[in-house]
Amino acid sequence: MRRRPRSSLFQVTTVAPRQSLPIEIVPFEPRYLKAVIRFSENTWARPQTEAFYRWRYLECPSQIGLLALQDGECLAMVWAFAQSYQVGPRRLNGLETFDWFCLPELQGSGLGVRVMQAMMNRPEFIIAAGGTADTLKLLPRLKWRPHGELVQFTLPLEGAALSMDFKRRFGLPTSVGRAIFKLSMKPWFHARPKLAIEGSDVRVGSDVEPEILQLYASDTGDASVRVPNPRFVSWLRSGFPNRVQFLPLYFRIRDALRGWSLTCIYRTSLGWEADIFELFAPQASEDVYTWMVAETVSAISAYRPDRVHAGASVPSLQQALHRNRFIRRRAVPIQAWWTGPADLLRPIHLTNDTGDALLLTVIDKAIS
Repeated sequence: MRRRPRSSLFQVTTVAPRQSLPIEIVPFEPRYLKAVIRFSENTWARPQTEAFYRWRYLECPSQIGLLALQDGECLAMVWAFAQSYQVGPRRLNGLETFDWFCLPELQGSGLGVRVMQAMMNRPEFIIAAGGTADTLKLLPRLKWRPHGELVQFTLPLEGAALSMDFKRRFGLPTSVGRAIFKLSMKPWFHARPKLAIEGSDVRVGSDVEPEILQLYASDTGDASVRVPNPRFVSWLRSGFPNRVQFLPLYFRIRDALRGWSLTCIYRTSLGWEADIFELFAPQASEDVYTWMVAETVSAISAYRPDRVHAGASVPSLQQALHRNRFIRRRAVPIQAWWTGPADLLRPIHLTNDTGDALLLTVIDKAIS
């Protein structure tokens, strides 16, 4: 990917760290931006523009970054989104970690552990869903506790990605794979359950409106649920406004708000795709979630997405996705860190908006 010229504020050069100088673990501040840019460009294939760096590191309203710095160079880092959770009748602050990494030549040095331990010294509980093989092995050694699993699903609707999979696995031409999908699979995957919910209504919202927050204002039952942050959603929208769209849906029963969903819709080389980032109704039954999933898929059908992605950690939503003919792809472990009683968090209601899952979708699709 070609790099665009930067102004002097963002112009960076690579400087080798001096091994004799001390390493400090410090919170991210704007004055460390150049060091973070150098680290990012040595680590990830992400946009390399002033606009992206400003959006990602300076404008996010709810993130925490910890850096390992030596002589002005960033050697390792970990970030977390700061979120509020409704845990039964209580409101607790939590962190969802992402971008935990150290420079390749320093892996095994213990720097990654040091920045994570600094994050663990904060008062909030911390959640991590999935991660690399090294992450999954290391967190239990740091006394993180297993806390269920996030099951990830896909619903194929047009067959483009599926035909590419047929080609890789069986050597079938993509045209043959598409034909097979159209004739024998498409009608089945397009069929939605028809549930008769009396007095139900669905409408498109403009954003995370104040009444949505009322869904989280009281006891949410047996699960811990993250409370939406309107400023965070607005920030996410602003990153790539011409390439990524967000569709919020409000679900009502007898004029009372029952739940909501938020879907990210983006264009890829195979056409449109969608990711159901959020789908929640307090103390919802499997039937209510099945109705909400069906209506969400129907609402995005105007974009003709090739496939729809979703994730769920609670059984009622997992089963609702299954009833809507989503295919289970994999399950990733949820790990948590906190110093309180073992039952503090209860089962956690997570979807595909956990940690950097939504961030990477926006970034990856914007540069694909």
